[in-house]
Amino acid sequence: MELRMDFVTENTTRKMNTFQKCNFVISKLKNDRVVIFEGGLNPEEEAILIEETMSQIDHESFLGYKIMNPVPIRNSGIFNRHKDVKMTIIAPQNYENLSVALV
Repeated sequence: MELRMDFVTENTTRKMNTFQKCNFVISKLKNDRVVIFEGGLNPEEEAILIEETMSQIDHESFLGYKIMNPVPIRNSGIFNRHKDVKMTIIAPQNYENLSVALV
């Protein structure tokens, strides 16, 4: 199976409300894509994502998904502004062997 990923920057997610983020993720999951959110999803957004997924998916064919929140990494960006970068990775369940290491 070919691994397909979409990286969504924090700048993009700032423009989305919770339901827009959820619908974005669900549309990607339906197309077997892995979604990586820079800045991550908060616990409330993750809960709403689960609720929305259960109401929108085909329960006969959808296998589910997994949410991974790797430990934030230290980023020394431009001008040496250090900040921890949080990410949320959401993958269709058919990528059962997917593991992520951020270095």
